[in-house]
Amino acid sequence: MPRSTLFLSGLALAALSTAPGLCADPALLASKAFGAQTLDGDAVKAVLLGKQSSLAGTRIVIVIARDGTDQDKFLQTFLGMNTSQLLNHWRRLCMTGGGSAPKIVDSEEAAGKLAAETTGAVAMGDSTKADGLIVLAMAK
Repeated sequence: MPRSTLFLSGLALAALSTAPGLCADPALLASKAFGAQTLDGDAVKAVLLGKQSSLAGTRIVIVIARDGTDQDKFLQTFLGMNTSQLLNHWRRLCMTGGGSAPKIVDSEEAAGKLAAETTGAVAMGDSTKADGLIVLAMAK
């Protein structure tokens, strides 16, 4: 394939990957028990770090995927950490009796499914795959 064709193919792929609507923003997704509300950055941080245990009168159940690109982007935006660092934070918190362990699943899809089925659950993932969930916060 000629270089110009490869270059144009690369440009087209880059344009598609950054086009609005084609790439979803990572989001904090929640069960419908929380109603139609949104959280600011401080509230997101408080929820994910275990400093806030309930929201709208409902106990929060955090669901974390072991592996997730959108989850890592979301965590980097709001907490300045990745999934591994968040899991380590929760291990320390649980060992000192400072919180209830989050539910840990293998993928963002499984996290979204568990969050949709669990009252009070929150998970991070692709906002376009939020079937049965509400979006509490979006990473831009």
